[in-house]
Amino acid sequence: MTSGLDQDLDSGIVATAPRWRRLDGTSVLLTGATGFVGTVLLHTIEHAHRRLGHGPRVTAWVRDAERLRQRAPWVRDASWLTIVSGDVRSPMVLDAPVDFVVHAGNTLPAGAVAADPAAAESLVVDGTAQVYATAVAAGATAFLQVSSGSVSGEHRTPTSPIREEDPGIPVGHTPATRLALAKRKAENWLLATASNGGPRVSFARGFSMCGPWLPLDSAFAFPNFVRDALAGGPVVVGGDGTPVRSFLYATDIADWLWTILLDGGASRAYNVGSDECVTIGELATRIAAAAGVAVRVEGHPVPGGSAQWHVPDISRTQRELGLGVTVSLDQAILRTLEWWRHRRSGAAT
Repeated sequence: MTSGLDQDLDSGIVATAPRWRRLDGTSVLLTGATGFVGTVLLHTIEHAHRRLGHGPRVTAWVRDAERLRQRAPWVRDASWLTIVSGDVRSPMVLDAPVDFVVHAGNTLPAGAVAADPAAAESLVVDGTAQVYATAVAAGATAFLQVSSGSVSGEHRTPTSPIREEDPGIPVGHTPATRLALAKRKAENWLLATASNGGPRVSFARGFSMCGPWLPLDSAFAFPNFVRDALAGGPVVVGGDGTPVRSFLYATDIADWLWTILLDGGASRAYNVGSDECVTIGELATRIAAAAGVAVRVEGHPVPGGSAQWHVPDISRTQRELGLGVTVSLDQAILRTLEWWRHRRSGAAT
């Protein structure tokens, strides 16, 4: 029995086959492989090797190698994968040259940021500098920095979708703001450094994401609502349900990131997210309906107040790279629920 994610990848294998032919025989350094984005990227590579018979070799630089093996048991038998343990701020010693680098190991949970803001900033900024130095030393031709749409600061309704050139900056001292500011500093450092030569640097600014592998005990609404739904409900909205978000599904995320790595412009940022916006309250209602459970909204909107807004303008990504959203929000909800049920049944994923 295959998982829903495998079925999703199967449905797009013909369209993505040219990419894997381009990557066949190359070497990729991936950081953050135990996180949501990194695990999804690894899964797409595993799928390409298994279904198409070709793909890149990968060195996964992780803080906890055993955690990755427990999270995705199939990595134990992946002959194309080398797992290395270490902190991204420490010098990396690689056994062979690297063609491409995907730096996704530059984030922390809110609790860790709050506990030690200086260490969190160091992980993002100093870690990025170290991974980039490794890329240069290894002869990499392209470097993808997995950043965040939050580098443009907080937006509130009414407003337009957030563009890559938005002049906003993160302001404040909350864990989320501190992390966003550190990611902006890392982007600026890379922009200044890449101008002196080295691998082509592109930025993938992720907005709200969803799908398999996203932990159900995180600080994010989508997985929390899925957790509540799987437990039989109610799906609990802790706030007033008015913030506006959009959610890009795992397979689209992976497709967009691989494309930006291979074809993104030098020193160019691309928003990675859906343009199908929804309030948090509406999201809870749609997840609850898909699972057949109730919803409870604990907060109450302030009359005449504005709501948080975190929705990207994806016209640059569409225009320059030919990418689009292929999985709707309702499809993403059903597929995520199905994947977790499949995983909890004990089936391998």
